[in-house]
Amino acid sequence: MERITSGIEYLDLLLGGGYPKGKGILVTGPTGSGKTIMGIHFLHSNCSEGKNGLLILTRTLLEDFILQSKAIGMDLEPFIDSKLLLIENVFQSRIHETISSSRFGKGLEIAEKDCVGRVRELSENADIVVLDSLGALTKTKNCVGNEALSKFDAIYSILAKSGCTSLILMDKRAHNQHQGFADYLVFGKIEMKFKEGLSNGKFVRHLSVAKMRATNLSGENVFFELTSSGIKMECHDP
Repeated sequence: MERITSGIEYLDLLLGGGYPKGKGILVTGPTGSGKTIMGIHFLHSNCSEGKNGLLILTRTLLEDFILQSKAIGMDLEPFIDSKLLLIENVFQSRIHETISSSRFGKGLEIAEKDCVGRVRELSENADIVVLDSLGALTKTKNCVGNEALSKFDAIYSILAKSGCTSLILMDKRAHNQHQGFADYLVFGKIEMKFKEGLSNGKFVRHLSVAKMRATNLSGENVFFELTSSGIKMECHDP
């Protein structure tokens, strides 16, 4: 199976060359575990190679996302300016709809409904996609259980039919609240975790590949650090 780089050298080695091309990969983990930075690695590395990207933001301001990319030396703004990286800003649309609803009594889910159509439109020419995050997209009024699954089914199906390699980020709390509904549909799943070190009191971060079809997995925990140049991985317990 053809692979596409994750933007992280050691993770590519772990996955036999990178993410399976044209497939959807779910990345879960608590706030601060490094999910968004993993998405930045993926976007920057592939856009630098000339691939067309799509970033779907559901709970983060675009300016904050760009600021974070610049902070680790992976500035995404030039790709946005050149239209190589397109943005679907659901978060900003939700703010607009919330303000409008308070003025005119409109519903609060218009932005989310429109998002599915926008993803269909924008993904037609996209090679890579980052959705940050799935939990916020499905955590809307009355969107629970089967409704959340149906919404994700629609988006995942659109991206798969477009041949996009997609990184779908989801906070651990939202993942647990929805009882892991996305796990069964995605081609692969990476779990990011962190805990406080016993000796120095610092956070120790690690990830494991819980699922990756068509890939020989070692099952090892990979420890990593969040540095000024992004994610740095090592294969042993620090």
